[in-house]
Amino acid sequence: MLDLRTIRKVYVLLPLFQAAVSSEWSADTPSHVTAQRGLCARIPCRYRYPSSVVKTSWTGIWYNSDKANSKHIAFHSSDHSQEIQKFHSRTRLSGDLKDGDCSLVIDNITQEDEGLYCFRIEFDGWNKYSYLPATRLSVDDFTDKPMIFAAELVEGKSVNITCIFNTTCDGTSPTLTWVTPTDVPPSVSSSVIRWNDTLTYTSVLTMTPALKHHGQSLTCRVRYPSVSSEQTITLTVQYAPQNISITSNNVNISWVSMKEGIPTSILCSVQSFPESNLTWRHLNVTLTTTSSSKELWLEFPQVTPQQAGVYECVAENEHGTVERAITLSVEYEPEISPDSGCTRTLKVISCVCLAKSNPPGQLTWHLPLANLRGNQTHGRFQTWQVEDGQQVTGSLTLGVGVGEEDVTAFCTVRNQHGEVMFMVSLWMKGGVSALWIAVLLTSSVILNMLLAAFFIYNYIQKQDARTKERALEILDTTVNSSAHLTTPQDLERQRRRQMSQEVTTVMSVGEAEECGPVYASLRELPGGRGPVRRGETVIYAALHFQSVGQPEGTQR
Repeated sequence: MLDLRTIRKVYVLLPLFQAAVSSEWSADTPSHVTAQRGLCARIPCRYRYPSSVVKTSWTGIWYNSDKANSKHIAFHSSDHSQEIQKFHSRTRLSGDLKDGDCSLVIDNITQEDEGLYCFRIEFDGWNKYSYLPATRLSVDDFTDKPMIFAAELVEGKSVNITCIFNTTCDGTSPTLTWVTPTDVPPSVSSSVIRWNDTLTYTSVLTMTPALKHHGQSLTCRVRYPSVSSEQTITLTVQYAPQNISITSNNVNISWVSMKEGIPTSILCSVQSFPESNLTWRHLNVTLTTTSSSKELWLEFPQVTPQQAGVYECVAENEHGTVERAITLSVEYEPEISPDSGCTRTLKVISCVCLAKSNPPGQLTWHLPLANLRGNQTHGRFQTWQVEDGQQVTGSLTLGVGVGEEDVTAFCTVRNQHGEVMFMVSLWMKGGVSALWIAVLLTSSVILNMLLAAFFIYNYIQKQDARTKERALEILDTTVNSSAHLTTPQDLERQRRRQMSQEVTTVMSVGEAEECGPVYASLRELPGGRGPVRRGETVIYAALHFQSVGQPEGTQR
C-alpha cells in the first residue's frame, strides 16, 4: 500500500506529468496570412504529437473555423467528399502528414475565403487533437506585377530582354506573355525555378531592335485564370555606327584579287552619330587608325603574297561597334620551294618538285621522250601529283636499269603569271645509279636562257641555207698548213671520261617564250675530208633543236 507521503508525491507530480504530455500536442502556425485575389493562399503548418500515440493511419483536417465543425471542412485528407462545395478541388497539403508537415494551400483565392482556419489530426482510436489558436486569412486585390530587366538596346544588335514573376503558389501556374512592336517577330523562351517556397517564372524575349523601335512600348503580362497584371517600358534604342562599307576603285567589295607588285588602295567608310573611330586590323594587329572620322584608307604601295588574308575595318563610337571584313587575294607566279630535290636507293631514284603560286600552277614533268602530268607511268618513269591550296607537289620516280645512261629531266610549274623550272641530271652506270641533282634555277637566269634559245632558234632557221653553203665551201678548201681537227668522237670520249670520274656538272636549261626547253645534239657532217684554212679548228656538226613540252598547235 502506498503511504500518505507517496500519495502526496503523486499528487504533486501528476499536474507536471499531464502538462508534459499535453505539451507534446503542439503546432507552429502563423496567426495571420494575407493572400492576393486570384492567386493562392498558403498557411504554413508544422505539428507534433506524443510519442506514445499508436499510429496506423493519419487523417488531417482543416476547418474554415476555429472549431472542429463538419459543416466547415475546407480540406479532408482521407475523404474529399466531406469538403464543403466552395473548397472542392481547390485545397491540398503542400507537405506530408507523416513528416509533420500540415501546410494548407488554397488555389484561386476569392474574397469569400477570408476567415479563420485551424488544423486537426486524427489517429486510430482516441488519439485526436485540434491545434489552436486558429490562423486568420485575409484577401487583398491582386497587386503583384512582373519585372522587366532590359539590357542595353543597340540598333541592329540582337538582345535578350527578361521578364520575371515570383510567387509562392505552386498550384495554378501563371502565364507570361509579351506585347511587342508589331514588326518584332516573337522569339520567347520560358523557365521555372523553385527556391525554398518561392517559384520564379522567367520569360526571355529575343529581339533585334531597330532605330524605328525607339520610343515604342514593350509590355510583359502575367495572367491567372481570374486576374492579370503587367509592366510596360519604353524602348530606348542607341544609335551605333551603320552602313559600313569597303570599296576599291569605287566598287563595294568583300573580296579583292590583286597581282603581286601592283599598288592597291582600299577605303572603309561608315555612317554614325557621333562620328566613329575607324581602325584597320589584320591578324589582330592594328595597321592604321583615326579618331572621329567617316572614312579610312588602307594603302599597299606594292602588294605582296605575304599581305594576303582577311582585313577588318572596325567602326566604334559611344553607342556600339560594327565591323566588316574583306579578303585580299594576291596572285603571283610560281615559285620553286627549297624543299624540292632528289633521293636515291639501290633500285629507285625519286625526285620531288614543290611549288607555290596563286592561282595554283600546272605541274609537268619533261622527259626525253614524254611529258607527264598528274599520276602517270611511262616506261621506268612514274609520276604523281598532289594539290593543297596554293601549293602543288609533283614526284618523279625512276627505276634503275642496267648499263650506262644519262637522263636529264625537269619539271615546270606554270600559271597565267609565269613559269618556273626545276632540273635534275640522272646518270646510271653498271646497274648502280649515281645521282646528280641540279641546282634550282632562279627566274631571272631562266628567262635569259629562254630568250637566248629563242633567238638562236630563229637565227638558225633564217641562216640554214647559208650555213649549208658555207659548209660546202669549207669542205672544198685546200689546207696549206697543218690544222688541228677535233671530231665529235673526241668530244664523246672526253665527256665519258669526265662522267666516269664522277665530276658534277651544273646544267642550265633555257626556254623560248613559245617553244619551251630546247635541246641540241652534235653529229659529224658527211664529206668531211676537204682542206681547211690555216690555224683554224673546225667541228663538223649539224645542230638539231627539239622543243620539249611545246604547247599544242605550235610548229616544231
